Amino acid sequence: MISMPRRSLLIAFSILTAVSACLISCATSSPNDGRILLAINVTPPSTDGTAYPNGLATFTASGTFSVVPSPAPIGSAAPYYGQFVVDNPTSGPIANIVSTGNSTATVQCVTGAAGTVGVSMTADANNGTSTIVSGTAQFTCP
Repeated sequence: MISMPRRSLLIAFSILTAVSACLISCATSSPNDGRILLAINVTPPSTDGTAYPNGLATFTASGTFSVVPSPAPIGSAAPYYGQFVVDNPTSGPIANIVSTGNSTATVQCVTGAAGTVGVSMTADANNGTSTIVSGTAQFTCP
């Protein structure tokens, strides 16, 4: 039989161990553990810079994920920090990214340039590999 002071000490130690285990496991987990990014949709899918003041258009990326919430903004939580790029197919720039936000990029036509560029958003799939997921849209400058 365990004496009362030892029983209290044993109970306190057991509770402390359980709380410590919970804190360690909770601190290392994330709401995105096991959540895989499957696809990226960039909107608008195609637009013309002349439709916006100063040739500025804002593109938004949303992701299709393996678990809810889906679809959802890409940049809303780690590790889905996406990166926007503008693919200028000629030697000179046609459009540039002038600002980025939470799953958004504002793109502006370069003065005097004309053509169509791809606006791409890429992010890690978070599936334990180096898989990158991307989505694109088209931006036309006069």
